[in-house]
Amino acid sequence: MPPTAVVDASVLVSAFLFPASVPGEVLSEAERNSFTMHLSTVLIEETRRSLCDVRLRTAHGHTEDAVRDWCDRLRRLGTVFAGPLPMIGAVCRDPDDDHVIATAVDVQANAIVTGDKDLLSLRHYRGIRMITARSFLAELAAA
Repeated sequence: MPPTAVVDASVLVSAFLFPASVPGEVLSEAERNSFTMHLSTVLIEETRRSLCDVRLRTAHGHTEDAVRDWCDRLRRLGTVFAGPLPMIGAVCRDPDDDHVIATAVDVQANAIVTGDKDLLSLRHYRGIRMITARSFLAELAAA
């Protein structure tokens, strides 16, 4: 059975902006079914908002249509959790990241793939590991 992971918005945004990067490779591995990628409607919306930020669009030259298409692709590529998130209380030092952990708890993910230092500082929560995209790819390659 392939591993399961929630992929955080930090990785998703980087994969959009730099498809040939390590975060881009995480999405390629999801396409190859090397792991089951879990997302939530909240994560997709966070990704969309970040990518539609005027400063980011100006710096990278992408359009809102391209972002919409990307988010549609993510919905097809991953399993999207749309229900109410479980109440886990305050877990992360940045409470805005608790929804990522709650999603992972609900879908019983093995890991959260992230570049977010607040999530990475936890290392694990209820058996769910917080792991960088590079480390996650290394684990997939070793499996």
